[in-house]
Amino acid sequence: MNNIKHLFCFFAFSIFTWACSKETVVTPAATTTTGTTTTTPTPTVSASGFKLTSTAVVNGVLLDAFKCEKKVNGIENSIPLAWENAPAKANSFAITMVHYPNSSDSTKYNSYLLLWGIDKTVNKILYAEANKGPWFMGVNKDGNNISYTSPCSAGAGTHQYILTIYALSETPASLPTKSTTAVTYEVLTKAISTVTVLDKAKLIFNSVSP
Repeated sequence: MNNIKHLFCFFAFSIFTWACSKETVVTPAATTTTGTTTTTPTPTVSASGFKLTSTAVVNGVLLDAFKCEKKVNGIENSIPLAWENAPAKANSFAITMVHYPNSSDSTKYNSYLLLWGIDKTVNKILYAEANKGPWFMGVNKDGNNISYTSPCSAGAGTHQYILTIYALSETPASLPTKSTTAVTYEVLTKAISTVTVLDKAKLIFNSVSP
């Protein structure tokens, strides 16, 4: 009788061990660590599938070829952008790109790209074309020109940038119908809040300086 009990316990233990070994293991997303700060590239897809991408960003990191672009007449070449699965009712798009020097303080930021009045038929902006399309551009990071500003941090470490595309019901009437340094990040986002934002998608990436 004791032998039967021992045999039963052996089989029960074996089944339990096998079941535990089948537990699903979730692998976390790739991270970039600098000092005590760890950042994880954020998914670029909204709940509805609206997605913003760039061939200049690989595995959440900006390629070196797109950093510190040379200024020509005060203009810097912009990174390529593409988006898909935008809401069918969207009539206009706007795009912003910002960096928070202190990630815990959202009141202090640098603005790198401001676009509005992008037609609903547009789904991409090619490299160096942000200031050439049939839309409008705001002021650069330095506040002295109508241009994109490329990431070019002098300090070593990992720096995070946030690109956001807004699918809008219409182009905000308060915005000018021309490119101008008068449109800052604050001006653009305030104008966006006056119309219906049907959806938005983000591309959050790191620029790593050795």
